[in-house]
Amino acid sequence: MNVTHHPAITRCPRCGSERLSWPSQKNFQCSECGFVLYLNIAAAVAVIMACQGKLLFGVRKRDPGRGMLDLPGGFVDAGESAEEAARREIREELGVDIPEMRYLFSFPNTYPYRGMVYDTLDLIFLVEWNEPPAVKAADDLDDVIWVERDSVEFEKIAFDSIRQAVRRYLAL
Repeated sequence: MNVTHHPAITRCPRCGSERLSWPSQKNFQCSECGFVLYLNIAAAVAVIMACQGKLLFGVRKRDPGRGMLDLPGGFVDAGESAEEAARREIREELGVDIPEMRYLFSFPNTYPYRGMVYDTLDLIFLVEWNEPPAVKAADDLDDVIWVERDSVEFEKIAFDSIRQAVRRYLAL
């Protein structure tokens, strides 16, 4: 079976041949050199930070979704657990160390970036604060805002997976 291939991949990364076959949507083979590549999903983390009936959102500095709301988080690095990634991303984006967090759920997502669309699995964590931490927008964020639970404007959230995560969390 030969399925539709990824539009951005037209040549073998090993030998440069255009003789690629796509036995499934997640891998291709090169007829010239036999190279096989699997297009696996990228793991990403997002952290719902809740305090006194409010949720913390970041305002995205760059595309995709520049100027829209997002939960703090990002991609998991090689050799890193999801929990380590969440802690690192919060330090990078907000300048704080997070206390205990707990895993809530995950959602599939797509992340368009520079002409490629990456499939991701977004792992959602929860951190609950008694007092608002002294956060400062950095790295991929232009700003941070606390939003009342009942005032979340879902259409202003950049990604479908994050909209779903916030909706599910608010329904708990």
